[in-house]
Amino acid sequence: MSKTRRFLLLLVVPVLAAATAAACMDDPGSTGGRPRDGYPTKVVDAPIDELDVVVRESAPPSYAVRIVSGLPSGCAKFEAWEITGRSGTEVTIRVTNRVPDSDEVACTAVYGTHESVVDLGSDFVPGRQYTVVVNGERVTFTAQ
Repeated sequence: MSKTRRFLLLLVVPVLAAATAAACMDDPGSTGGRPRDGYPTKVVDAPIDELDVVVRESAPPSYAVRIVSGLPSGCAKFEAWEITGRSGTEVTIRVTNRVPDSDEVACTAVYGTHESVVDLGSDFVPGRQYTVVVNGERVTFTAQ
């Protein structure tokens, strides 16, 4: 093998492979950030398919909510969940997806889901009923 060919195999090929891998990585940036897959994206509320309250056996009991959110197309990617407020007996959570910011992007018609478990803590009065609201969908539970 010639020195030039060996040089290409040992130096140039790994550099090109690393550059290609970096170009294919997802961009977890915020709205208005770098485009992913060549198109700009935006953050939207995710559809909520299931909500379940989980009681964790501890003293005092702690609570979590299991959220199954929808990914309505092959272009939709789970973005994040965020507890947006707690007022009295109501806890509100927002779950978001990142989608193309253009109607001109063709996406596969494949519906997917994403599961999140959000810790609510243990600051609940026993016997009182609480409501968790996730993107407008509600689930209630009575604290133990």
